[in-house]
Amino acid sequence: HDSAPRRSSSSSTAAAAAAGGGGGGGGSGGGHVRYRIDFEKKVLLANFDQRGWTETTSDAEWNFFWASVGTVKQIFNPELGFRLCDDQIVNHFPNHYELTRKDLMVKNIKRYRKDLEKDGHPLAARHADGRYKYLHMFPLTFNL
Repeated sequence: HDSAPRRSSSSSTAAAAAAGGGGGGGGSGGGHVRYRIDFEKKVLLANFDQRGWTETTSDAEWNFFWASVGTVKQIFNPELGFRLCDDQIVNHFPNHYELTRKDLMVKNIKRYRKDLEKDGHPLAARHADGRYKYLHMFPLTFNL
């Protein structure tokens, strides 16, 4: 890991979120992107610079936050009630492995299908032979 932790000189992101921070205003209307990054990674910094993005240390005024998994867990701690604004994105989200691991994604889709069936939703419709009409796009999955 060729990165070193990086902290802003202002209050922590989680503290700002708890205080109602995390708001946007991040300039998406004018096309200017302000980014935060919680560690030095040369390839990322060069990429952001090449795009003309501006680094910020603000806990609230950013459009893109390249954050470690630990920072994302801290930011989105349910006790803080932090929500992203429409003009903000992060590179991770809490429990991302629920979708990025194929076995867990299939488990969640199966749970979703069962919930749809309980609610009588049209997406849960099946063919006469029992196959799903709409949610059938997943191959057989194994967890070795």
